[in-house]
Amino acid sequence: MKKYLFLLMAATSTNAFAAPYVGLEYGVTNMSHDYSSTFSQDNVTLNPDDSSSAFGGFVGYRFNDFGLELGYKKFESDDSRSQMLVSDKVGYTKEREWDADLDASQFTFKPVYFYNVNEKLQLKTGLGLTYTQYKFDSSANTEYENDLTDHEYTTDYVPGNSKSESALGVIASVGIEYMVIPNLALGASASYQADSVANSTSFMLSSAYYF
Repeated sequence: MKKYLFLLMAATSTNAFAAPYVGLEYGVTNMSHDYSSTFSQDNVTLNPDDSSSAFGGFVGYRFNDFGLELGYKKFESDDSRSQMLVSDKVGYTKEREWDADLDASQFTFKPVYFYNVNEKLQLKTGLGLTYTQYKFDSSANTEYENDLTDHEYTTDYVPGNSKSESALGVIASVGIEYMVIPNLALGASASYQADSVANSTSFMLSSAYYF
């Protein structure tokens, strides 16, 4: 009887630390990749590799110091050029524009480890897998703008490189969370992700609710 009572108490104690959680995050992501588009007739090359804003969310289930987490993150990068030209139409401003955009939608699955620094502060690390969908588009055009009415129209549209592909990769993350109230945590994290198409570094602010 004492043996069964001990097992029941242990199971009850373990379940007290098991709970689902959800969260939102927002920050900045920098990508490194080989996407580029060259407009040889204009002698212009675009490579969208600047830092950009990123947003996403995650759901997980924590069991004691460990958990499993599913996440989604959306981020993009762009590059553009413009050059004012001598207008061949009276009353219009003429400008040549070049644009390239790289959009990424990323899904993550990773085991995570929690380390409680104290009652309110905890560290959170993770190592897992990613599935990322990339979409790259680029184009060039000439824009005319009426000096009086601001009416705009474009001509000489030239499509550039365009490509869509998906890749499996890996991700590692480390972060910190502070419990502002018993179930709500605010935090910050850094992560590095890599696959056969690109690699990215992200710095995110987050909020999470533990049920």
